[in-house]
Amino acid sequence: MQRPRVSFCFTTYKRFEYLRKTLESVQKQTFPDFEVIVSDNDPEQSARTIVESFDERFKYFPNHENLGMKKSFNKSLERSSGEYIVMIADDDPVYPDMLETLIGLAENYPGYGMYMGGCDWFCTEPQIGKLYNFNVGTNSCLSNNFSIGHIQTFSAEEFVIKLFSLKIFSHYLWSTCIVQKNILLEIEGVPDYGTPFLGDYAYLSAVGAKKGVVVINKSLGCQTLHNENFGRNQNEQLILAAKNFPTYVKDKTKHLQNWPLIEQQIYRFTALWIVSHLSFLHHYYQQTGNRNESFRQAEKELFKLKYLTKYKFKYLLKKNFPVIHNLAVKIKSFIK
Repeated sequence: MQRPRVSFCFTTYKRFEYLRKTLESVQKQTFPDFEVIVSDNDPEQSARTIVESFDERFKYFPNHENLGMKKSFNKSLERSSGEYIVMIADDDPVYPDMLETLIGLAENYPGYGMYMGGCDWFCTEPQIGKLYNFNVGTNSCLSNNFSIGHIQTFSAEEFVIKLFSLKIFSHYLWSTCIVQKNILLEIEGVPDYGTPFLGDYAYLSAVGAKKGVVVINKSLGCQTLHNENFGRNQNEQLILAAKNFPTYVKDKTKHLQNWPLIEQQIYRFTALWIVSHLSFLHHYYQQTGNRNESFRQAEKELFKLKYLTKYKFKYLLKKNFPVIHNLAVKIKSFIK
């Protein structure tokens, strides 16, 4: 059998409707030379009937035990045969022209390790929208500095620097990228440092640090915001993310030129992400009336970390006086 050009690598666990909708989005691709690998973490194989209701390109594999998100993703990578890989969550549908756009980039700009498009947030509930300051429905994460369809090429070093300074997009999604499979095998697949937190950024930086990236300012998929998203009840893992994410990224990017600057950016990015996520959780628990003790413990432990201590005031301001915090950020940005 001829090797497919692209493999979509999924993991899933008892999220049937989200999985069905995302598989439907893959089936609608205008570029048809792909396979879909779904690794099911449910030992009862509950996703089998959904996957097997699609055509022969959609392949179902039971894990026989719950391996967790990262190990299951890497099982899908192990089971894949495509030249390029798309890592994709079961609740993040892609747009019909995604593969056609990215394969076009690969053909027009050969030699890079990853080809990336932008993404949208798709917000399903007004309560969640208020927490993120999003509208219900589609919210763009594209760059406002370039027109739709603008293409940029980045060396490995340029990409990592711009990724962690958020100068390409305001948010990134690994499911709107195609990556050479040999690069993923070289970095040992999806990053597994004890938590899924910041997994997209770890993945993108490790891949991008190999052979550079081509980016198009065009939304190719969306991340769905709903009540079952990961990250609202895994507070003990925030300490793992704060400790292990910078270490993982350092190991994958320290060979790059201008490493001292990159290292500073990695720690600053991680600190700002922790501040933002903790602030979100504080307001989320207020909204839901949940006095979450694991959250309070995580707050205490996180700001004991040396690189995070100087961000504690920023966090307290963002947590308790968000309007003042946001105004201060705007003024600082205007001055710059």
